[in-house]
Amino acid sequence: MEPLINPTDKQLVLSKYKKLLNTAGYNLTGDDRAFLKKAFIISLNEYGHQHYINKESWFSHAVDVACIISKNMGMGLTSVISALLANVSRESPSVKELLGNEKLKDCNSIIENLYKISNLRTEKLPQNSENFVSLILSLSKDVRVVLIKLADRLQYMRSIEFLDSQEQKAISTETANLYAPLAHRLGLYRIHSELEELSLNFSKPEIYSDIAGKLKEVESQNRDFINQFIEPLKNELSRLNLNYTIKNRIKSVSSVYSKIKKQEIDFDEVYDLFAIRIILDSDIKSEKADCWKAYSVVTNLYKPEPGRMRDWITVPRPNGYESLHITVLGPAQRWVEVQIRTKRMDEEAELGNAAHWRYKGQKGGVENSEWLNNIRRILENPQSSDEALANEDKSAASGNMIYVFTPEGDLKNLKTGSTVLDFAFEVHTNIGSKCSGAKVNGKNVPIRYILKSGDIVEIITSKNQNPNVDWLSWVISSRAKNKIRRYLKEAEFQQAETGKDIFKRKLSQIKNITQDEAINKLVSHFKLSGPLDLFQRLADNRIEAKQIKEIVTAVPKEIEIKQETPKSVKIAQGNASNKTSENLIVVNESSEIEGYKLARCCNPVMGDEIFGFITVSDGIKIHRLSCPNASRMRSRYPYRSMDAKWSTQVEGSFFIATVKISGFDQLGILNTITTMISFELKMDVRSISLDSKGGKFDGIVKVSIRDKKHLDFLIKKLLSIKGVIKATRLSTSL
Repeated sequence: MEPLINPTDKQLVLSKYKKLLNTAGYNLTGDDRAFLKKAFIISLNEYGHQHYINKESWFSHAVDVACIISKNMGMGLTSVISALLANVSRESPSVKELLGNEKLKDCNSIIENLYKISNLRTEKLPQNSENFVSLILSLSKDVRVVLIKLADRLQYMRSIEFLDSQEQKAISTETANLYAPLAHRLGLYRIHSELEELSLNFSKPEIYSDIAGKLKEVESQNRDFINQFIEPLKNELSRLNLNYTIKNRIKSVSSVYSKIKKQEIDFDEVYDLFAIRIILDSDIKSEKADCWKAYSVVTNLYKPEPGRMRDWITVPRPNGYESLHITVLGPAQRWVEVQIRTKRMDEEAELGNAAHWRYKGQKGGVENSEWLNNIRRILENPQSSDEALANEDKSAASGNMIYVFTPEGDLKNLKTGSTVLDFAFEVHTNIGSKCSGAKVNGKNVPIRYILKSGDIVEIITSKNQNPNVDWLSWVISSRAKNKIRRYLKEAEFQQAETGKDIFKRKLSQIKNITQDEAINKLVSHFKLSGPLDLFQRLADNRIEAKQIKEIVTAVPKEIEIKQETPKSVKIAQGNASNKTSENLIVVNESSEIEGYKLARCCNPVMGDEIFGFITVSDGIKIHRLSCPNASRMRSRYPYRSMDAKWSTQVEGSFFIATVKISGFDQLGILNTITTMISFELKMDVRSISLDSKGGKFDGIVKVSIRDKKHLDFLIKKLLSIKGVIKATRLSTSL
């Protein structure tokens, strides 16, 4: 390859090499300097006469990027060499020989990842800015990849003045949407600020020029005011023997534009255009004390606004930022913000640190904080070696998310471990339900294929494909699982509707039996979970339709219930009917009575408040005190009424109680009620009937109960059934 340099270019090469040594080589050992020189020469020869953009060679660009990496980011030999060789062919013998050295083993993977990032599709970047930032972070397991890419973009932006205006706007938009947020997210505030300034300058030159002009005018107008404000401070700080520097900071053009845009205000309404910063040269032990001394100087000279005071020295911000901020009333009754910090605090604030973006409330801090802390360590200790950085655990870099592309360039974020099927449901439910596979980066893969960040995924669908229960084990996203479950549930109901039609056709051929009765018999016979299970089995022929008539028309002997005879309570109590010598009613606290009957008008049960009434031809009847007829009988025939109370409960004694229920009619409601009473509560259902009309039902249930508490418990349980809105005890047994 023809080398870029000829004798007339010798001065350029020497100046570039000197610049590289001054920034990256001053702290290197002899062997490391030899590696650096070899990389410099390879870069010079491999790039040849290629131009990065008009008037800037690839070689010059690579050297400048390497200098930014070293000077502004404190990176070491591996990063600098990776920057120098980022765009040369790794198949070159000289490159292979250099990168084959054990000390430079990480360069190959860094250069490979730089290539991946450079080839990402960014045509839809403005709509997916946050996801693109996260994608780059997830692709870059090694932090040095991101830092080199940022340095590369910064140098690129410093040179785009040579491009035409359309290219400038396209590159500036990409920088503003991707690289500036990335620099901010990593706490590289100087780089972030410069990228934003350059992006605004080239993407909106008229706006940039207008705001820049106004800021210069403000700075000029305020020069005398600032000097007048600062002079007393200098005198007092010097009197206290504090070593200090005072700066006045004017807001950047991009920062002003961002505030104007976000708050929808005019330039004249931006009030915090400048601030005064007092920087103290103190040793670490006296930092806080010196800052508070300077604070006292400011507040003694100028009236403070207590509500605007911020103490980030006693308790630093979550991102580690340390400074005292106070707003005071200066000359001409103008408010001025004063920031007080030490030289160390100022350097860290200017360089930034890895946790700053988390303080700003952006997502991902928890997943990436451990990884980003490595950058903080680099910035705080520029002499740290690349090897120490490379040995850190990078598992947090990718967090728990991956970022993949659609064929159109849209970017989707998914959980780590997501499959083609997860992606398909993320794109659209219909695509997910018909997904039969995919092309990932141009290769056919099955629906269970696990995706990784940066993949380009094209879903393949089939009209014959439908979700099945196995799919639930092939997805990890809640969205996909919910969509699959919903489809399966809908499929079950569709199948059940088919079975229900079969059931209804068969039932229409059978006389004198209701639908609910038939369902109950079939569910009981086949020991099913409910009507839905019955209809599904009918639909897929696991139950033959011809069995329906045979089962529902059969009358098992145990279903036949004898008519209750109104003799004594003990005869009407089933299991207790043989206990004729044990009476349940006592009169006047002592004497037991026999030959009584429970009145059918109020149907009393053990636990009700009762009284006895002597009838003319039917002996003593036991009524509830709340009986509808009680008041009339006791007032008209007091001589025929007698006090009564329940005796001790006889084991095995039961009463018949009647409950009226009503609610919304729904499939299988009768089976639900009977199942709950019989199997859950273990109560004997003597009879049950439901009438349905207009989507609602009314029903009567007769059950055997032990006492009133038992009945109250039954009513409470009935009301807990979905669809039942009312359950009340009836006085009459009907």
